[in-house]
Amino acid sequence: MKTYMPVAPGTIMTQEHTRPTFVPDKLDDLRGPICGSVTLPLMLDWTPANTYNVENRSSLCRLYETVLSEATSEDDIIMYVDKNTLFSLWDELRIPRRTRIAWENIYPELRR
Repeated sequence: MKTYMPVAPGTIMTQEHTRPTFVPDKLDDLRGPICGSVTLPLMLDWTPANTYNVENRSSLCRLYETVLSEATSEDDIIMYVDKNTLFSLWDELRIPRRTRIAWENIYPELRR
């Protein structure tokens, strides 16, 4: 599902309102890797440090932050995010407000 931040009357539109956030239709579709390392394609992470160790919590957080923020489709999220891991990391993730709101509006169980 592609979502956008709502624009309140009298609000100036910013990138936050015009850039979509992708949220899969079903959390059970999220079966990303839970061990090893992951190298993201350039369209998601164009930095030299685009390989993440999934077994290291801080590296895993950075991977999820990058994927959730930069996804260009639901498939990006399905490929790299694991449902159970997402729930365990959710409160630690430093993601844009628009991304957190979109996910929590669709999946309120992420809120604690």
